Order: sequence, then structure tokens, then C-alpha cells
Amino acid sequence: MTFVLEHPCGLRVERSLQESLVQQVDGVSSRDMGTGYVWYRLPLAEIAGRRISMSVCFHEHRLESLSLADVDPEFGTSWDDWSEAKEKARADATKRWLEAVGYPVGDYDWGVVWAGTDPKTGDGGGGVRFARV
Repeated sequence: MTFVLEHPCGLRVERSLQESLVQQVDGVSSRDMGTGYVWYRLPLAEIAGRRISMSVCFHEHRLESLSLADVDPEFGTSWDDWSEAKEKARADATKRWLEAVGYPVGDYDWGVVWAGTDPKTGDGGGGVRFARV
């Protein structure tokens, strides 16, 4: 088993995803870190019954990781209604969503699936880090 997720924008998100395909998606935005890493924010999408925000990270044109979060309005829609409790709830919801799509949090031979809150930003979410090959 390896990580594969069909995104409604037409991308099959998996280790072999080509950066050039991501660049062609309508509504994608990019952020070049100037270090060989480039992040692409995919359009918001409903996947497996939840509204999901997803970004994919390439290093020197190879998919390295993705970050995602359940963006249901119950977790807030702006900094005005941000709270640590809501972000922890978002992380829990993201963890449940990952389980529902077949990727429970844990280590795999192809990488790591994680969910939690970022201590620097306070954001809740989850993601996938692919093993280096």
C-alpha cells in the first residue's frame, strides 16, 4: 500500500505526481521558498464528505510532502474567531478524515501520516511526508 488520493481538481496525489501537472491546475497558487522547495495550494475541495484545504510541497521537482486540514466553518473562518480549542478540534477532525480515507496516522514504509497542531502557528491539521528515496 502507498499513499494515493484523488483530488477533485483532477490530480492523483501520490509520490510520482509531476510538478508540471500541479502548475496546470486552475486556481492553484504557488510559493517558491528559494531553496529548491515550492509549495502549491490546491483549490479547496470536498473529499470524502469534508471540505479539505491541501497544499503539496515539491523539492527540486519531486513531491516531498503535503499538508491538509478540514476547513469546516465550525473551526473558525478568520483570526477573529481563532482559538486553541478550535484548532485542536480541527486536528482531531483531520485525523478522523485521514482514517476515513484509509490512511491512519502512523509510520509506513513509504512515509509518515500525521495530524496535530503546529506549536509555532497554532494551526491544526495533518499531512503526509514521503520517505526519502
